[in-house]
Amino acid sequence: MKSFKIDLSRAVLLMLVVLCLLVTIIQGTSLSSIISRNTIMFCSVLPIIVLIVMFIWLYIFDKDKITEDKVVFAIIFSAMLLHCCYVLLSGLYDRQHDEGVYTGIATTQINPGHLGYIEYIYKFHALPNINPYELFSFYHPPLHFIISALWVTLLTALGMPEDLAFENLQILPLFYSGLLMLVTYKILKKIGGEGKGLYVGLFFVAMHPSLIIMSGSINNDMLSTLLLACCILYTLCFIRERSLKNLMLIAFSIGFGMISKVNVGVAALPIGLVFLMDFIDVIRSKDKDKILNSVKQYVLFGLTSAVIGLSWIVRNLIKFHEKPGVPVPGEESILYTGNYSLWELFGIAPFSEWHFEFPFHPLSGKVIHNIWVIMFQTSLFAEEYPAGLEGVLLFLCQFVYVATIILAIAATVFLIYTQYKKYKTLTQEGRFEALFLVTGYIAFLFGFAFFTWIYPYTCSSDFRYIVICLVYVAIGLTDKYGEDIKPKWGSIAARVIKSGVCLTLVLTTIIYMTWNRW
Repeated sequence: MKSFKIDLSRAVLLMLVVLCLLVTIIQGTSLSSIISRNTIMFCSVLPIIVLIVMFIWLYIFDKDKITEDKVVFAIIFSAMLLHCCYVLLSGLYDRQHDEGVYTGIATTQINPGHLGYIEYIYKFHALPNINPYELFSFYHPPLHFIISALWVTLLTALGMPEDLAFENLQILPLFYSGLLMLVTYKILKKIGGEGKGLYVGLFFVAMHPSLIIMSGSINNDMLSTLLLACCILYTLCFIRERSLKNLMLIAFSIGFGMISKVNVGVAALPIGLVFLMDFIDVIRSKDKDKILNSVKQYVLFGLTSAVIGLSWIVRNLIKFHEKPGVPVPGEESILYTGNYSLWELFGIAPFSEWHFEFPFHPLSGKVIHNIWVIMFQTSLFAEEYPAGLEGVLLFLCQFVYVATIILAIAATVFLIYTQYKKYKTLTQEGRFEALFLVTGYIAFLFGFAFFTWIYPYTCSSDFRYIVICLVYVAIGLTDKYGEDIKPKWGSIAARVIKSGVCLTLVLTTIIYMTWNRW
């Protein structure tokens, strides 16, 4: 009799669907008021502890049964449990950005914010027929808001009370966060990741606090990050197999990404570099049929990605004569940082401005205006400012903040080093992949800095705008070209970085689950 074996990707997808449906039922029924906070935490942590004990047992007594598929599933499952725990313990208005309000289908009122945007489509079954720059948050492309409105419509049609249906808007980003883990795993496998390197890279993305918080957000950040990761995955596939299928998958990823959030367009820079290098190689072949076929494919790519990705921008230009942009609160806002020099904003901040003694983002541009300081603070603690925090928890926050800064710089150097080694292999695939990954990482960092320069407010420096960089760092932690570094101290340093990353993530999770912020 053959043993039953399920494909890892299908197993993960099934697990994600089951957990998301379970959270939907809990939040959409009276169960949410019956189950206590401690019970939710216990039910989330207990399976993780059981998994850890099981793997320790297998490692000691039956090491051969610890397969890569089992470890990967355990990492994604454990992380997803924490994401579910966060969603269940965080309400619709907790740690959101520009969420606005909703008043329900019984009114004709048009409300601002992400909730108002979703409510408009839910109520009127159409895109907002108003200038999107006249009501806050309506300037965002509509993909996420259309899907969210359809989700609320489905839940209410099934009999769920409207307020609970809106509470369950968190389920979509929760599901996207799980899909991001799966896509990250596929990316890491595509670059040859295996063993401990693969586990560390996946663990880094799956357990990062910014993604846990984004899994409960109701805005478009999580969906756009997922589609950016798809851009990376399918471009890596294209580098290995120059097929029309992979080309179109990139086109759909970047196109739908741009109608989720415009900044996905930054991915066009590293992707365009790969296309340029490929086309130069095709021209050098002097094969007319091959050149003509390549031109046809790239034209099809351009038309597909442009028609989808630029549709929102073109609509607003034609209908409202509005160019793409972001409404700003004005120079009188406490968030404003436009009166500081470029060095004060983008340079290395003085020691005192890093605020190691209390590493939280106070929002005020006068207190903290350096974008890198804000980026590191929000990467760990979002825009939380627990003024009364003290004792052991505060010490842990200080420790993980300092450790994160050191490890992030070290991991960036490690990423560039691994891609340099890959480029030196002199294989076409190695050169293409190395240039694509390094230019992509740099493009997002520079795009982030450029965005904060055009819109000089502390909110522009939030890490959520470049959370895709976590995938690049995970690639550096995973890439096989980072193994067997010489001299010996380099190999030791690599192990210290990977161990430090894991320890920092575990400590950050403990902080969040014990300081009553979930």
